Amino acid sequence: MFGFLRVVDTFNTWLGRIGGWVFFPLTVIIFLDVVLRYIFNSPTIWAWDVNVQLMGALVALGGGYTLLHGGHVCVDILIANLAKRKKAMIDAVTTIFAIFGLLILSWRVGIYTWMAIETQEHFSSTWFPPIYPLKIVIAIGVVALLFQAIANLIRLIMVITAEGGR
Repeated sequence: MFGFLRVVDTFNTWLGRIGGWVFFPLTVIIFLDVVLRYIFNSPTIWAWDVNVQLMGALVALGGGYTLLHGGHVCVDILIANLAKRKKAMIDAVTTIFAIFGLLILSWRVGIYTWMAIETQEHFSSTWFPPIYPLKIVIAIGVVALLFQAIANLIRLIMVITAEGGR
């Protein structure tokens, strides 16, 4: 059990760090496009498409990492003064709902990703870059988020069932 938790945490940490590095080329491309467009009056046809893909990758790769570190939006005011075990019970219920939603999302993203790979799907823009690599990254990110939610649920169950948590 602890091995599973360690693998999921390590994988999401790794994905989060990769996602963090995606921020730098995104920033450089935006800066380059602004300079070319407004200073040299020579806009690019590719910057927008690349930025959309980089931002999609950044968000997808950071989901599990953010969940691992407790960075998603939470209404703590409702449970802030509860005992650790009761707080874990409420978190477990909401995590189960999240897992259910992520299972459906994983299933649908998997279908769309597979279709994009089979058809070698491209953006419908002037530059016409492939979009299926982004869909693969999004699918990986959604599954990583799902596994992180499962790992968090396991930890919550451990808190609920622990003798010291009563």
